Amino acid sequence: MAKKVLIIANSGPEDPCRATVPFLTAKACVEKGMDVSIWLYNNAVYLVCEGVAEHVQAAGLPTLEDLLLFLTMSKPIPIYIGISCAMGRGLLDENQAHKIPFDAGELAAPPKLAELIEESDRIINF
Repeated sequence: MAKKVLIIANSGPEDPCRATVPFLTAKACVEKGMDVSIWLYNNAVYLVCEGVAEHVQAAGLPTLEDLLLFLTMSKPIPIYIGISCAMGRGLLDENQAHKIPFDAGELAAPPKLAELIEESDRIINF
């Protein structure tokens, strides 16, 4: 059975290196046959807003857009967007409806995060 890995990302487009590395790590884990999920917290929720990933690239690393394409199209993995962080940053309204479109991910609340933590063999926090 494949190892389950949960990657928790906290940094947004203001820090391209810290924003890209969780997705680069997810890609490497997927390529090794691991079962990977990504949870976006804090400013990391901005990374999946429509049109943002194409402008995020750290020196010497692939673009975030390329990594997201791999993780959503070639080898799809679940990407969760923390509802409270998205709401707190004005990406959702008070009814949790999108104010702006997202390129990837699904909204999720803390109980889902608790479930992922419970099921994971490894948790990596960036």
